[in-house]
Amino acid sequence: MHYTVTMSSRDYFKGKRIAIIGLGPNGEMVEDVKYLIKTGALVSVYDMKSEARVKSHLIFLRSLGLANYVCGSIPSDDLLDMDIIVLSHEYTRDATFLKPANEKGVIVEYPETLFLKRAPPVTIVGIMGDCGKTTVISMLIPLLESVSTIRDEQGLFKIDPESSDGIIANLKKIKNGDLVVMKISPTIMIEMTRIRMSPHVAVFTTVPGPGSYEVQPFEILSFQTYNNFIVASDEVIDDARKFKDLPSVKMLRTRSTLLPTEWILRVNGAHDRDNAALALQTARLFKIEDDDAEHILMSWKPLRGRLEFIKKVRNVEFYNDGESTNALATEIAITSLVNEKNIVLIFGGADTFCDYSDLYSILPTSVHTIVLVPGSGTIRERVKLDKIENMNIISVPTIEEAVRLAMDNAKKGDRVLFSPAFQSIGIDGSTKQRSERFVKAVRGL
Repeated sequence: MHYTVTMSSRDYFKGKRIAIIGLGPNGEMVEDVKYLIKTGALVSVYDMKSEARVKSHLIFLRSLGLANYVCGSIPSDDLLDMDIIVLSHEYTRDATFLKPANEKGVIVEYPETLFLKRAPPVTIVGIMGDCGKTTVISMLIPLLESVSTIRDEQGLFKIDPESSDGIIANLKKIKNGDLVVMKISPTIMIEMTRIRMSPHVAVFTTVPGPGSYEVQPFEILSFQTYNNFIVASDEVIDDARKFKDLPSVKMLRTRSTLLPTEWILRVNGAHDRDNAALALQTARLFKIEDDDAEHILMSWKPLRGRLEFIKKVRNVEFYNDGESTNALATEIAITSLVNEKNIVLIFGGADTFCDYSDLYSILPTSVHTIVLVPGSGTIRERVKLDKIENMNIISVPTIEEAVRLAMDNAKKGDRVLFSPAFQSIGIDGSTKQRSERFVKAVRGL
């Protein structure tokens, strides 16, 4: 389904009272606020962070004509006068402060849903799954940029909630027929299903986990049509075929062997070759030649914060996997690095309500010491962790202390892995910030 756009986005937003709830952990919403102000909208920003933490963003936005801002709280009464409320990914639809606005019928959107509703007819390539989405996109975008028809005729846009480029702001340039590569978070998978929209090309890095759906894992595909595609591994496609309500679309299977053995990629593990296979299979739909793909993928560099080697200290290697926010990501990281129970794992953070049972099953044969950092998730899981036999478990107050004690408890040939498997908390407003703190602490050893 596509929403019929009867007026330009500039005309649609002009004069509307728009509340932006949260600027994002690193100011990801600033470009969207800037765009909305320039369309003539009356924009107000509300953020639970203190004014000091977002001061630089507010100074910039006020210079552009920001109508109002409130920090440290989100007054429900203010939202009753709005035409549109836009939520950053830090906030959920069931937030208490939204209840009066919901009862009144005020429009509530996420940046992605507002973009999708206001964009002209475009081709959506959606990247989904519990982990690997950013890596696949980092490989796919250069592949697509090399395709002459996309490079010369068709616009190519990337939608990523962790990017500072904005999401809604893409409306100022996008045109009919353009190509949009979209990283779709679990929340947005549910949102897209609710507005009856499916990606034209659905790329799955894993089977969608809890929090990605309301009824069944592949419900986001409900509105694909016969000329749409699913790109995924054998495991994912076999799972998808179990659901009878899926439309009759083309399913393209991938595996690491899709890449010729002579393609030597700079990868952190077998999972990166699997991600490269997903990117290659998707790019082939848009007529990329394998010779071009080989050159691009062999030039690709592993991403920071994703199983990134940092430093070797007294024959102990330190790896930063700080972007890990779920059990599967950490399980993959451990499997990639383990060699006869040589892992010291730094683990913990804010609760994501994941099922950690599969991860815990591999710990006894892979990890000899767990260093726990604070968070609601750490507290909830501590009882289960204490039941793991022959495991040295240490609790620390900070990432810096975690690095120090990980070093103290490591022996020659060990690998210290920072793979939290939970969301960031407190002074680490984002996974990026906590990764940076870990790297700084390691470099200080």
